[in-house]
Amino acid sequence: MTTKPLGSVIHVTKSNYVVVKLSESHELPHIGVEVVNANNEVIGKVIDIIGPTAQPFAVIKPLKHTVTSLLKPTSFLFYRIPRKSGKKGRRHEL
Repeated sequence: MTTKPLGSVIHVTKSNYVVVKLSESHELPHIGVEVVNANNEVIGKVIDIIGPTAQPFAVIKPLKHTVTSLLKPTSFLFYRIPRKSGKKGRRHEL
């Protein structure tokens, strides 16, 4: 799987969600994609995109509550692009 830059951590909420300011990219991540750190360790998944279209933010649900204590406000995160399975769209003739 390939990774793309997501953005930098802005805030960790009381309910343990991580708010990330998205990088200056024209492409927004899809809901449900895995988020990883610089060491390629899975942090969590994108559950929402919020804010204005000119400056969007992603809300990340961490896999473990201990992950949020390791994140600093300057931490930069990435997201994984899932591979497409080659079997979609194929038709079988009988």
